[in-house]
Amino acid sequence: MKTPGITAFHTLLYFLKIHEAHTQTTQKEREALSKYSSGKKKAVEIGVYEGVNTRIIAQHLDSQGVLYAVDPFFRGRIGICWNEFIARGEIRRGKVKNVVQFVHATSHEATQTLKGQFDFIFIDADHSYEGIKSDWEDWSPRIEKEGIIALHDTQVPDHDASIAQLGSYRFFQEHIRQDARFEILKQTDSLSILKRK
Repeated sequence: MKTPGITAFHTLLYFLKIHEAHTQTTQKEREALSKYSSGKKKAVEIGVYEGVNTRIIAQHLDSQGVLYAVDPFFRGRIGICWNEFIARGEIRRGKVKNVVQFVHATSHEATQTLKGQFDFIFIDADHSYEGIKSDWEDWSPRIEKEGIIALHDTQVPDHDASIAQLGSYRFFQEHIRQDARFEILKQTDSLSILKRK
């Protein structure tokens, strides 16, 4: 866990353009997110972190598209969430402020406020077994026919065998992989891309 001083310092260096925003996705995963979000009109990202994937997805949506970026952005001891500052910076740098709507909520809370179906959902939040189970139960019915759902940390890449210990990997293998409503389109590194039939 990062200490507040280190996180604040990283934020300062980000805004001075010395540091880049952090992401836990690989280049191949970001390329897949770009490809499969391209032209989509109504998207949700569950788990924003520092907004790298938020920016990438938003840049590839339809010109009239909207991306709901869902994250509770938990505040630290001094009442600030440094990740949110950086995520908002990524949105400004990517020139997608008119596309992204931040939703300060947990994944489950957001299902109560965001209405209707979506054509793209990216889930990269709670990696516990119960967390991904809840996200799948809440969000998979919200994908429209032919829509795409992308799930991070659901495959074991060559560079990180520890993914196999995550609940997100186990739940994917035990349940999502067998879900007859979806077909797997692509798996790259730890990312799985599925399409609603």
